[in-house]
Formats: sequence, C-alpha cells, structure tokens
Amino acid sequence: STPVPATPSRLEQSLLETGRADIYSIYFSFNSAEIRQESDSTLREIGDVLRRHPDWKLTIAGHTDGIGGDAFNLDLSRRRAGAVMTALAGRFGATSGRLTAAGYGKSRPKDTNATLEGRARNRRVELIRVP
Repeated sequence: STPVPATPSRLEQSLLETGRADIYSIYFSFNSAEIRQESDSTLREIGDVLRRHPDWKLTIAGHTDGIGGDAFNLDLSRRRAGAVMTALAGRFGATSGRLTAAGYGKSRPKDTNATLEGRARNRRVELIRVP
C-alpha cells in the first residue's frame, strides 16, 4: 500500500475539498494526444492518490484553448483525456473501471483566449471526483 504523506499534495487537497483539480503539468505533443515524458511525475502522483483513496472514481476531462476549429478541438480534447486514462490504467496502477474520459474542446474556458497566458490556462486536464 502507498503511504499517506503527512501533508496531501495540492492536487489531492483540491480533490478532497472541492472534488476537482485542474492539472497543467500533463504535456502533449503539438496537436496530438501523445503524452510527453515530462508528464510522468504528475501521472504517478495521480496514481498514488487513487491508491490512497480506493473508493474514488475520477472523470478525466480534456480542455483546449480557442485556437483551431470546434470539431478539431473537441476531438483532440477527447483523445487527450483518453490517453491520460490509458496511461493511468496501463502504467501508473489505476484500475480502469475507476476512470472515465471526456473532452470538452474549447467550450469551458477558464480565461480569455485573446492572450498567451489565457490560452495556457484554458489548455488543461481536469480531474473530477465522481460520487
């Protein structure tokens, strides 16, 4: 069993308190659902959180910025969420029955798409605890 850290990570704390966590440290190749290697520590952390909370189920929601067409962004966000789910189940010990994937494209922005910073905030993977 995975030991419980003395202080939960920000990700775990957010899921405990609000049932949601925005993740900005899962990186994909440009216009692709291929997860880049520098994402492994974040994926490992999510896997550890799931092991510490065996009753939790998560929806992995993919979000894009507003650059590009609606249909392309929706498909890309779905493929990226699916890739995260596959990586968690295949390489980071999560049981696939506890995970679902959904893509929202650019339909749920956190910020403006008019600036680089805003677009960066809109590109994210969101974890949502499912009751």
